[in-house]
Amino acid sequence: MTLLETVAFPVLFIWFVGLLLTLFRRDLESHWKFFFFLVFCFYLVQFFPEFWEGVARWKENPKAEVLLWISAMGNSIYVFLFFLWPLVLIRIYYSASNNLSKTLIPALAYGTVLYWALFFLWTMYSKEFNGWLHQIFTNK
Repeated sequence: MTLLETVAFPVLFIWFVGLLLTLFRRDLESHWKFFFFLVFCFYLVQFFPEFWEGVARWKENPKAEVLLWISAMGNSIYVFLFFLWPLVLIRIYYSASNNLSKTLIPALAYGTVLYWALFFLWTMYSKEFNGWLHQIFTNK
């Protein structure tokens, strides 16, 4: 199973919740709400088979699916940071506001270092961590 097949259901579900919350905001203009809805519909149609497989896996064994999501979200953050860093560096260079650079640089740097530390700990203690998560989700 690929990373996309694993995270399609939780990402689209979280996106749907965010879309609903956005639609109820009064200060957003209706054409933006409609645009957000269209983008969501595009991705839902694009990844519907993966989404539906995720729903089926969730119905079959929700505890195992949550464990799979935790692992897949960590891997997807790794890929996301790979694409985000070059874009942020270019954005920092072309930023007209010094304040944006001063807040974005530490947030991204500390966030990346924190992720790397957690990723390192997870790789070193993956058996123990997976056993602990399995115990939490299967005993309760």
